Amino acid sequence: MDLATLRQAVRDSSVMLPPAEDAPVAATADRTIAGPGGPLALRVYTPEGTGPFPVVVYCHGGGYVVGDLDTQDMIARALCAWSASVVVSVDYRLAPEHPFPAAPDDAFAALEWVAAHAGEIGGRADRLAVAGDSAGGNLVAAAALRARDRGGPALRALVNIYGSCNFPSEQTASAREYADGPILKQDDIDWFYEQYLSDPAREQHDPQAAPVRAASHAGLPPTFVGTAECDPSRDDAELFGAKVAVAGVEVEVKRYPGMVHGFASWVGFLPGARAVLQDAAAFLKRHLES
Repeated sequence: MDLATLRQAVRDSSVMLPPAEDAPVAATADRTIAGPGGPLALRVYTPEGTGPFPVVVYCHGGGYVVGDLDTQDMIARALCAWSASVVVSVDYRLAPEHPFPAAPDDAFAALEWVAAHAGEIGGRADRLAVAGDSAGGNLVAAAALRARDRGGPALRALVNIYGSCNFPSEQTASAREYADGPILKQDDIDWFYEQYLSDPAREQHDPQAAPVRAASHAGLPPTFVGTAECDPSRDDAELFGAKVAVAGVEVEVKRYPGMVHGFASWVGFLPGARAVLQDAAAFLKRHLES
């Protein structure tokens, strides 16, 4: 199908998914900030209770090509409620109209804005974290690397839910076993990267495009990686966790049996989806409150 039809199909199917009934938020507010490529839309989720709260900058999945503030609204709500944090969801620019590095530039710009304006949204600038699913997990890992290299903003935690953090130049065991899905196929992954990278031969080695390829992962914040068993990108995501651990960073890697890529979006009815988001939220809460 053409790109516009694909985006609409993803949106239509996503907004029908229910949120978790036990993940209430006190308020949501859409706002726009100045981004690297023009106006950048954010959605701010405020938890119940009395602030100021920790703040989590969240990036949605969608292969850098599809998705928006609505498609993973249920994930942002769950993280907000269960981690007792303000969650700021980022409507970063999408490829192919805006190829790499537009998306990581937007993700980092949102993080910098949150660090400077946390008080305006009921948050604490000294208690920041990043979280994302799929492509969004890759983007927040890239943001954490950039924050480390630039001396801030300081992060207390990084959550990556089934983001490969790698360019698919090597066929892993999971890529072979689940090349035909379910849900996400290896051909899909290849197509998404064709839209995202203008010069794959060169850009695949850029840590902002493939965080697993950074020369060092030392200095990253404590990291949670949640993967799906039946996912071609599983092994790359777990490799990212292993490389961060080797660098001396506290890491928790959990594989969810029987799950497929994208399963966190089904938090309203799927026990495995509840498990990964509750685990991620508990990890966030532990590090943001310490």
